[in-house]
Amino acid sequence: MMSPTGSAQSQAVAFHRQAVERLKKEIAGVDRNSNRRYIRDFREAYGAYQDLSSHDDLIHACSRADLIFFGDYHALPASQSLAAKLLGQIASRSKKVFLAMEMIFGRYQQILDRWLAGEMDEEEFLHRIRYRQEWGYDWNGFRQIFEVARMNGIPVIGIDCEPRNGFRFIRRRDNYAAEKIVDIKIHHPDAKIFVVIGESHLAPSHLPARVKKALGRAAKRTRSVVVLQNLEEIYWQLAENGKEQEEVVSLGEDRFCVFNTSPLAKYESYRQTIEKWREDEDGDYIDLTPTTYRMIDTLLRFLGIDKYTTCVQDGGSSCIEYLVDQYPEVYSWEDAPIFRKMLQRAGISKRESQGILKHVQQHGSYYIPRINAILIGQFNLVHGGEETAHFVNLCLKGEILEHTVPRRRRHDLFYVSVLEEALGFFGSKLFVPSRNHFFETDIYKYYRKNPDAIRKNTPYTPEDLNAIIHFVLLHKKFEVKYQDYDDVPDELIEGVHSRGQRFRILTHELGYYLGQQLYDGFQKGIVRRDEI
Repeated sequence: MMSPTGSAQSQAVAFHRQAVERLKKEIAGVDRNSNRRYIRDFREAYGAYQDLSSHDDLIHACSRADLIFFGDYHALPASQSLAAKLLGQIASRSKKVFLAMEMIFGRYQQILDRWLAGEMDEEEFLHRIRYRQEWGYDWNGFRQIFEVARMNGIPVIGIDCEPRNGFRFIRRRDNYAAEKIVDIKIHHPDAKIFVVIGESHLAPSHLPARVKKALGRAAKRTRSVVVLQNLEEIYWQLAENGKEQEEVVSLGEDRFCVFNTSPLAKYESYRQTIEKWREDEDGDYIDLTPTTYRMIDTLLRFLGIDKYTTCVQDGGSSCIEYLVDQYPEVYSWEDAPIFRKMLQRAGISKRESQGILKHVQQHGSYYIPRINAILIGQFNLVHGGEETAHFVNLCLKGEILEHTVPRRRRHDLFYVSVLEEALGFFGSKLFVPSRNHFFETDIYKYYRKNPDAIRKNTPYTPEDLNAIIHFVLLHKKFEVKYQDYDDVPDELIEGVHSRGQRFRILTHELGYYLGQQLYDGFQKGIVRRDEI
């Protein structure tokens, strides 16, 4: 027969469970992912505890491990508080620790490094990593983890990649994170790696299995610990036995669950986060980053390039970088103050910066490889496609950010610039096939027209305009009939060695002309996709 105390205990647990089920049902009306196979794998793997444990046992296990997988419940600040506490305790007992964070996309690594080094303030950091749009959870909780890392000199590595929405690509994200983690281990074999990632990634068949597989390929053997928190079913098992005050239980060898809140508080934190996201969606801010990234993805699919496996840079002492890590930052005209600050920090002169902003006002967008960012004034599919094509081209050549751009002789510089313009135009034609350079520029419209009309309707003098067109036409003629010439015409040599405004105009016009020809050739089957 159940004692009165036992009966009261069961009633209290039943009441709590009913409240939690009502709350979960409310959440499920918005978030329909809770019954996905991926989530069920996690729940089924950790449905029971093995024994009671202690915080000392947990710290001891972490001290012996090479990898600590910490399961974060993103909406619960108490979860991040525990991560910060545990990270500090591990750092005090270890010579070298790395922090691997799901919260940060790999493409934001340089921004993260600069913020941790004190080269930018928190507001700019959060803006540039698109914290509200890409993550959106309470920053105060995650700030604690970064503060511990900064205080202890712990390097922080971003281990996630887009897209985060939905579960279609979640296993690809696990593979990506595993490669990042193993890369740290390869470059720093004696380091301890503390991985903070969403709890559902830590089912044995998910991220841990992929890390183990990648370590095997690298001939590395490690010992790992998994730390989870506030697992609901285990909480009910403890509560039924009057042990809900227990802080740590063992889930098996080197597997622990820590309790610092009740299931009701856990799910309520998620419900409040969802409400906040709903409020944010009511704003009139138009986010063009997803649009820009979809255009880049389209170009890469056309080229047959996998952004998740194409390595564009070996980070040496930090981490390998894939093409997806290099996707550019995208800014709207509202972000112009931050954009100016970025240009200034990169050593771009005030005059050049003004030219960039003027270009955006006239053409809608501009890609700046030195800071790997696109500024969009008013979105235009034609010029947006052109700028994304410039990014893909320069990224694959390894000529973005602080990567060394080779010094070239004048004629090489000229023709490289022409090819870049041509590929940019070609890329834009993939999005807007009807685009025709000759109909969108005033240059050819006013060729041999009244000098006053040229001065009034174009930025050129009649002499400059005629010289530009003469150069382009002569160059195209020379390309197909060069065997008829004893020497390269002086006009071509002079144009190829031009500088400043004349250089930009000539490479632009000649490049667009070539881009039109490339597209026409591709359409007719003369130029193959692999040649592009």
